Amino acid sequence: MMKVTEHVLVIESQLDQVGKARQWAAKLARKAGFDKEAVFALELALSEALANVIRHAYQGAGNREIRLSLAFDDEKLRLAIRDFGKKFDLTNYRPPDLSRPHEGGYGIYLMHELMDEVHYDTSQRHGTTLTLVRYRSHQRGRS
Repeated sequence: MMKVTEHVLVIESQLDQVGKARQWAAKLARKAGFDKEAVFALELALSEALANVIRHAYQGAGNREIRLSLAFDDEKLRLAIRDFGKKFDLTNYRPPDLSRPHEGGYGIYLMHELMDEVHYDTSQRHGTTLTLVRYRSHQRGRS
């Protein structure tokens, strides 16, 4: 079993930081041997997660900390996104009605489609830790 390799990046809650975070995660995932599809899924899920943190947890405030932790082992990658803003309330989430396309509201749905596991931890005093997991053995349609 390969030892777990973990990498950390701290960014500010600004949309121009999303590209930096995507490049960081994609480079590490490729280096860890994940294929193009997995890297693309990671980048898209990360973009959606960060947009949600900036828009909802920090309500647009641009100078707040977002801590990213990306870990790899033989079986999977695990990306933890930690914010210190308004906690995410899963009880208020409603999946989008795909039969009636509209602007916005697809981020959480996309994360669940692209990743194998999606977990929210609101047990800290402030903020939320969102954990996204993608297995090396990922099969399309498995979520």
